[in-house]
Amino acid sequence: MTDKLSVFLLGGTGYLGGSILAELTKRHPEARFATLVRNPADNAAFQPLDVEVINGNHSDLALIEKLASEHDVVVNSADAETLALSKAILAGMEKRARDRPDALRKPILIHTSGTGILAKDLDGVFHSDKIYDDSIVDDSKSIPENAFHRDVDLEILSSGKTGLIDAYMVAPCTIYGKSRGPLPRLSIQINAMIKLALQRKELLQVGPSTNVWNSLHIDDLCNFYALLFDYALSGKDKSTDPFERFYWASGEEYVWGDVAKELAKLLYAVGAIESPTPKAVTVAEEPGLVVAASNSRSVSNRGPAAFGWKIQGASLWETLPKEVEWTISDFKAKA
Repeated sequence: MTDKLSVFLLGGTGYLGGSILAELTKRHPEARFATLVRNPADNAAFQPLDVEVINGNHSDLALIEKLASEHDVVVNSADAETLALSKAILAGMEKRARDRPDALRKPILIHTSGTGILAKDLDGVFHSDKIYDDSIVDDSKSIPENAFHRDVDLEILSSGKTGLIDAYMVAPCTIYGKSRGPLPRLSIQINAMIKLALQRKELLQVGPSTNVWNSLHIDDLCNFYALLFDYALSGKDKSTDPFERFYWASGEEYVWGDVAKELAKLLYAVGAIESPTPKAVTVAEEPGLVVAASNSRSVSNRGPAAFGWKIQGASLWETLPKEVEWTISDFKAKA
């Protein structure tokens, strides 16, 4: 009798991590799942998923290292920026590999980065003809070392060179759609623009807002993680370069100004703002709009080729009215 597959997921209380956790537990009822929860009041929410809850936080690096050493797979969907956290995860996983030299498989890490790594020029102006393709290794390697959380990404990717663990990285774009996790959560970028409009009674955009990003429904992203999870476990991956395990999770492109106009129309129609026309500001004037100020263009070719991922979810434009509804409801509940 073999031991159950064990999975430790960081970020289970969040929008992205909670949704991934719900998807993985549904597809793998035979596995044993654990997640870290800061507030014990949230523990009960994970009971329907049959997930072990460990109370703690991401600054407890000794605990993180210990938990990483006790599981076959670690999924970090909580923090893409803290190098010390990633080093603790890697140290725990490498210890597991050394302690179990006869194990059937290496420990597997699936780390969440983000297409924000491509973001620069926070002026709301279109600057980027370059579209980064994850099937082109040189594209992934060409991202500057001073890019947003690049130090963490490079630490994760370089860990694959030790031969002790199999490290995969997923970089999602703008994610939208209803959370599927045990705790109700909103996404970040689109919802930040809506929340700010509710606070200011006007829809703000950065400069001319001609800048471009990609978008993806949360259901498609959860499917991406689930397929990658299975692919990593299957032994079919014969990649030799760590950068061949770097994946963009990107869908349809959109222009931020088009989103701003649609949100202004929707919010004005329900009396939430005073004008149906967005107002242009700078990030210096409104730092909360930094998430809507840059360009980030990427294409997901590696996922479809490696494990058959396809985009099937509703489009951003179909979902925007619901995002407005959900954000208004959340805003009122927290008022």
